[in-house]
Formats: sequence, structure tokens, C-alpha cells
Amino acid sequence: MNNEYQFQSIDRNSYKPIYIQISEMIIDYARTMELKHGDILPSENMLLSKLDVSRNTIRLAVDRLEKLDFATKIRGQGTFLKKKLKRTVNLDLTQGFEGALNLLGVTVENKLIEKRLVNERIQWIDGLSSVKSDKIMLIRRLKLASGKILALEDRILPAHVPDRYSDKELEEVNINPNLLERYPDTITKRMKYYFVSQPLNQQENDLLKVTPATPLLQRIGEYFNSAGDCFMVGRHIFVSELIDLSYEFEKTDDFWILTS
Repeated sequence: MNNEYQFQSIDRNSYKPIYIQISEMIIDYARTMELKHGDILPSENMLLSKLDVSRNTIRLAVDRLEKLDFATKIRGQGTFLKKKLKRTVNLDLTQGFEGALNLLGVTVENKLIEKRLVNERIQWIDGLSSVKSDKIMLIRRLKLASGKILALEDRILPAHVPDRYSDKELEEVNINPNLLERYPDTITKRMKYYFVSQPLNQQENDLLKVTPATPLLQRIGEYFNSAGDCFMVGRHIFVSELIDLSYEFEKTDDFWILTS
């Protein structure tokens, strides 16, 4: 293993199981060291020498990477970086969609399409919690990776919130959580997600460069701050043929948490 890379300490107070933390460290290692398909990943013995964990925990981490199609384990030889045929995203909700992709080494580019006050009825927010503001603003961005469109992103926010940031920030920075968590009234304390399949309008089809028959998935979210106010509703429209989504839950005490 190259000594230039420094493994982080395990956060034993984190909601994330230790094996998930280790798997994310290995992903970060591969990205930082610019490994290519077929390059060897850190061995069990090397990880044991760097991290205060059991061998079984490391094996769980490697198993997770195999399930993500990120690595392949060859008996007697080691674990190797695997060129993924599909981009599988584990949505760590503390990082959001864009942050989760970054953890997997995928660089997301954003293209700001619209930033405007909303005066008309927006169909996709019907039935959702109302954003607490007299004036609301729409932020619309395209998300791309390696030149390919991954998703269309819409955010409905109180009009004063986007004015806190420059247009450059609104285009280039992960809105949630990186921008929003700079201010206490837009830190997410509770969220609700809905997954729906709905037809898009012509403008949305044109932006995504798809026909009306293309399979699409919409993830719609409501975001609440510590005061219980809904400060944002948002959605991502994913081109289903380009991306798979996966969620992982773990039971802790008497409730379930999303671990990745």
C-alpha cells in the first residue's frame, strides 16, 4: 500500500456501521490514488494494521464493495478495483445525491437552467407540504457526469434563500447540504421522500433529451428544519437507463435508520 494515503479514524459514535465507514475509506483510497480497473485494493492484513477493527468487519466492507460492483475478490490474490458497468449509487442522505456520487469517485457537474420566482401552479408539488414563504423561487439544474445527463434537479425554496448565494455557487455547489447547511433555518432535521413515475412536460423531456416513452423515476422530497417548518421541496428526475439507486437500512433500538 502506498504510504501517501492516510486512513481516517473510525467514528464509533456515527450512525453508520463500521463496515460501511471502511468501505467508503477504500472507495476514497481508490479515487485518491487514481487506481484503474484491475488495480489491487488494500488487503485485509493491511487494513487490520491501519484500523482497530476485526477481520470479519473488514470482510463485510469488502462484501459491500462487491455488491456495489466496485471490487472483485480473487481467492489467494486479493481484492481488485472493478470497472463498473452500471453506476450504482448508495444514497447517504447526509451527503445527498450529488455527494453520494462523489463518494464513489464520480464527479458531478451542474448546469443552472433556471432561477426564478414562481407565480404559476407547479403540478409536481401538489399535495406536498407548503414552503413557508410568501414568495417562492425555483432553482433548476441539470446534473451531468462525463458529459452524460444523469438527472434533472428542481428545488423550491423561500425566495430569500437563493439570494444568499451567488449564481456561481448555485450552479457549481451541492445545494443540499453544502449550501443550505450554512444557515440554521435551512439545516435539515427531518425529511420525507416519495418515489413516483409521472409523465414529464415537453420542456423537461427536451432538457433530459428523452422521448415521452423513456423510463424515468422521480424522487420528490420535503425538507423540514428544527422549528418544524418546511423550508424546501425538491425533486430529482433520473434517467432510469443510466443509473440504479439503492438504499440500505439498519435497525437500531426500536427504529430503522438509513445507513447508506
